Amino acid sequence: MTPLHLHSRNLIGGTLIEVTGELDATNTDQLSAYIEHEHPQPELPLVLDLAELTFIDSSGLHLLIEQHHREDEHGAGLHLASPHRRIARILWLTGVGQMLHTYATLGQAVKAADLIDPRGGDPLPLT
Repeated sequence: MTPLHLHSRNLIGGTLIEVTGELDATNTDQLSAYIEHEHPQPELPLVLDLAELTFIDSSGLHLLIEQHHREDEHGAGLHLASPHRRIARILWLTGVGQMLHTYATLGQAVKAADLIDPRGGDPLPLT
């Protein structure tokens, strides 16, 4: 099993969290706690970059759905960015991809969430 690695960036207007490795029943609590700590304002949009997520099981899907409802209740949104091909397939086969805001690229998700990098310029890939 590939361990779960998480990295966040606070952007103007919300949070970007990169999720790397495998998300399953052994570490969904880790991601949930990380989101709560790094994104304490659910009224602001949250982008999860899934480009380096290589596996997700039903508990990981459940966490994404719960987070979507949490963000939605507060008028914000959960945006999933650039899921790996295998992850995208699972999201669509289970219907989770249709329920959540899912984008092919990080740039599309960041733009949809209306986030701005405070460092200036545009270091986020827009394609």
